[in-house]
Amino acid sequence: MENEDRIVILDHIKDICKRRCILPVVVIVVMIALLFIVPFGSLLSPKKVDGIFNISAKDDFVEVSTKQMRYTGYDVKNGIGTKFSYYYTIKDGKCAFALIPQDLVKADGKNLPEDAVKEEIKNLTFKAKVIKPNRAYNEMISMFAKDLNWTEEDLNSISTEWIVSSANYHPYRYIFSLIVIILLIGLAIVRLINSIKGYKDPYRFEVCSYLSKEECHELIDEAQDELDSENYLQINATYITEDYYIDLDTSGAFIIPLKDVIWVFRLGRRGFDIGKHSLTYTINFITRDGEVVKVPRKSSDEAMAIIKSIKATEYEIITGHSDEKMRMAAAIIRGREEENAETQPEEKTEE
Repeated sequence: MENEDRIVILDHIKDICKRRCILPVVVIVVMIALLFIVPFGSLLSPKKVDGIFNISAKDDFVEVSTKQMRYTGYDVKNGIGTKFSYYYTIKDGKCAFALIPQDLVKADGKNLPEDAVKEEIKNLTFKAKVIKPNRAYNEMISMFAKDLNWTEEDLNSISTEWIVSSANYHPYRYIFSLIVIILLIGLAIVRLINSIKGYKDPYRFEVCSYLSKEECHELIDEAQDELDSENYLQINATYITEDYYIDLDTSGAFIIPLKDVIWVFRLGRRGFDIGKHSLTYTINFITRDGEVVKVPRKSSDEAMAIIKSIKATEYEIITGHSDEKMRMAAAIIRGREEENAETQPEEKTEE
């Protein structure tokens, strides 16, 4: 009869892959929803409108051709310093306003101020976003009504419920957002596919970052054999067997051959939890070839217990962090590199 308390590395990897499917699915759903909510299609191909009064409040982005509009005398500047001017036109007792870039309506002639604009424009085509009246528009209406000796209420009563604003037409910003959304969807799909593959074939999971998939396959089987022997030290979800460091935390799975490790130490950082001031620690494993494997999210006591347990194994592993220990580890790595460099020419000679 199989032991119900048996620790099975492959089952743990499957659980991880299953949980890792959740975030990509959420990201994909949210990003696709944004593609429908944000009018990217209207932005990339604005609706062409002949005459401003053919616009409706339901339109998003438009390319409008207007025959004649007059200057209100009021301008506005956006956050990056681009200036826009308010123009209006009247038809059948209805008034419509447009906010047009000053670059398109600059006045011609000498001895004119740099920001002088045309009092009247004809046959102008420009791109804009159809928006509801905002604070800047309301301030303009208030002042323009006084210029006309009208009340603000009377002017609003004959004005459209929307304005055509080039100041709110930000194609590059929307295109950047579209690219980000597509990239996020792509990354989420890749992660989802990898998680599904990992669930179907747990041996594909990268349990040791510096080893190949074939070596990781063997590593999982060998580590499982040592766990089955029940000859190990356990610190929460960490198991230190005769030859392996095995970490089966809820967020990942790490298997590190202790024979490869020359130095292990912990580094702490301030946690992000509000109201908590304790440090979380990352255990750093340095191998003979200079590879670094980081196992994150350990408490202070947990990290110390793990390092002490590793120190108690038969392997000669430097533990703790200091400049002297860093130099010792560097010397071992350097010696390993020199040893490899000496053996390479001999191999070539034999060939």
